[in-house]
Amino acid sequence: MYMSLFEKVPLAPPDPILGLTHAFLQDKRKGKVNLGVGLYKDEQLKTPILQAVKKAEAQLLQTEKSKEYLPIDGDGVYLEETGALVFGKTLWSQERKRIAPFQTLGGTGALKVGATFLQEELKGPVWLPTPTWPNHRGVFTSAHLKVEAYPYYDSSRFDFEKMGSFLQKLPPKSIVLLHACCHNPTGCDPTEEEWKKLGALFCKYQLIPFFDLAYQGLGEGLEEDAAPLRHFLTSGLEMLVAVSHSKNLSLYAERVGVLFVVSASEAIKTAVVSRIKQLIRTNYSNPPLHGAKVAALVLGDKNLRKLWEEELFTMKNRLVEMRTLLAKRLSHPSFQQGKGMFGFLGLSPSQVARLMTEYGIYMPSDGRINVCGLNANNVDYVVDAINHV
Repeated sequence: MYMSLFEKVPLAPPDPILGLTHAFLQDKRKGKVNLGVGLYKDEQLKTPILQAVKKAEAQLLQTEKSKEYLPIDGDGVYLEETGALVFGKTLWSQERKRIAPFQTLGGTGALKVGATFLQEELKGPVWLPTPTWPNHRGVFTSAHLKVEAYPYYDSSRFDFEKMGSFLQKLPPKSIVLLHACCHNPTGCDPTEEEWKKLGALFCKYQLIPFFDLAYQGLGEGLEEDAAPLRHFLTSGLEMLVAVSHSKNLSLYAERVGVLFVVSASEAIKTAVVSRIKQLIRTNYSNPPLHGAKVAALVLGDKNLRKLWEEELFTMKNRLVEMRTLLAKRLSHPSFQQGKGMFGFLGLSPSQVARLMTEYGIYMPSDGRINVCGLNANNVDYVVDAINHV
């Protein structure tokens, strides 16, 4: 009798978000609502291809001459345009000598490359906010970093006092993950003044910030959403920044992202570049071409950039409108103050389960919702169901 080599492989637990989507798709009820999806959805509950992206792809179809491999660190034009977008043109130019950019497989790929580098050089641990995007723990754990937690959210607000007090007790060179904007899952961010105080704290206690910038432009705006990490940069801190263009360019399937590593000097940066290139080479060798070329063209072409910023503004406004509408109808003012796609409504796991079984309204068991799942046709139904449970 043949014995499989893999018969003792344990069954991995299902992904909480992807599993939710599967259950939603299997549900035959016509009025079902998916509030757990981690994608931007328009009023028709579709994830659109932006017009700026379609125009960029049309240009590439006519002008692209080759599908040769990209360099290990990715497309140079895309990296420069993203650096200017994230840090601002002036600051990017001033600090370029100590910033190393690497094109990665989306924002998750940027987190993983950065995590692997930190594990080999610093050994960790890495401190994550409570709560955070569930995959953060998986990414850092799979890089063999010990994962710890710091306080971030208290009932319905960001708790600056608890976070600041806790971080002061960490040893120097502790790695601390920070959501640059649109905190996932709470939607609650520090204020501008609180970010400045956090920057001073990181400098004083020699902590290493690892920013996750997944939603630039979907909070307050392109400049405002990147302001925290720009402030940290001008403070002279060494840090890492993981950038995703899945959301703000709606390039989900293209897996377009960047890891920036900020070193203390150009000499140190040179060594960092050599090591991270080696990590990438032995992992996926080099990143994919198409999405990076599209993003570079949209960011660098004057007309396409203008069109994209208009589309991004429309996306941001839809998030604000749906968040405001739901908050008012539920008499939940703190939810309205959040930013981006996500937020908590204070629902218990049992209430979430009832919403799913009785009403076909899907969300993770912690009650985190994505306001993109709402539109004019379903918001009253969702409000009535929430009030009922």
